[in-house]
Amino acid sequence: MENHKQNLNGIFLPINTPFLKDESIDWDGLKRNMGFYAKSKARGFLVLGSNGENKSLDDDEKLKILETVLQYKAPHQKVITACFVESTRQALRFINKVEPMEIDYFNLLPPFYFRSRMTDEVLAKYFTECADGSLKPVLLYNAPKFSGVTLSLELVMKLSGHRNIAGIKDSASSGIEKFIDAVPDDFVVMAGSINFLFPAVLSGAVGGVISMANYFPDLTHQLYLLGKEKNMEEGEKLHLRLSDLNKKISGTYGVAGVKAAMDLVGLVGGLPRKPLLGLKETEKEKLRKDLKEAGLLKRSLKKL
Repeated sequence: MENHKQNLNGIFLPINTPFLKDESIDWDGLKRNMGFYAKSKARGFLVLGSNGENKSLDDDEKLKILETVLQYKAPHQKVITACFVESTRQALRFINKVEPMEIDYFNLLPPFYFRSRMTDEVLAKYFTECADGSLKPVLLYNAPKFSGVTLSLELVMKLSGHRNIAGIKDSASSGIEKFIDAVPDDFVVMAGSINFLFPAVLSGAVGGVISMANYFPDLTHQLYLLGKEKNMEEGEKLHLRLSDLNKKISGTYGVAGVKAAMDLVGLVGGLPRKPLLGLKETEKEKLRKDLKEAGLLKRSLKKL
């Protein structure tokens, strides 16, 4: 039986899709980033997620991004593929198209356009049918900030018994401990934000999918290790330092902030795809100042 906790422990990057000024994908930039990430302490990648601007990509682009990540990742690194669609039919078509590739897991966001009809009964059927139709294990995705749909504790407990549902990525601002306490030991819980990565790992989360890891993968990994080692003194210090910085970057500017931070540390963040806009020069300068005040702007790529 596959050991999901071993496969998914540590830090996963919700990998960014860099765009050029003409809104085409910067493939050279993506490859350059992957060359760096392959040598980092990242356990793996979440591809085609929110930070990857999933909803702005066409189907051919999604497949090529996946192929690029798979080609340039390190052999030990795992790949989770996000699936953000509105129907079971669409999800199964995507799963069946992608699963012959050497990915490891699917991450399923619940349908949300008709959110008032997304009852536990409807969602249980959706996740169950997707998991039944997939040869690869499935991870649930609880992201009420983006979807407006909250996966209830009762729903997650019910689905945790499915043979092909391996765990959950929880990006909600509070309550991850309730999932950790309620699910079976072999059901994986992953934190979806640096803001609660440290307390989540202390409580039993196996790691996290963290946007900050796009520009500070090894520093994010360090925080994970401090949680795993239950090093409260050093862990609290780094937790406060990184969560404060995250609020000034991702919390303030979203995906565009992550991209700008990547550019500032020497990676390729690129522009977001419209209608999202890149940071203004004044915002970039403020971000530069925030990184400098945190003592992180001059870190070389080898130390990120």
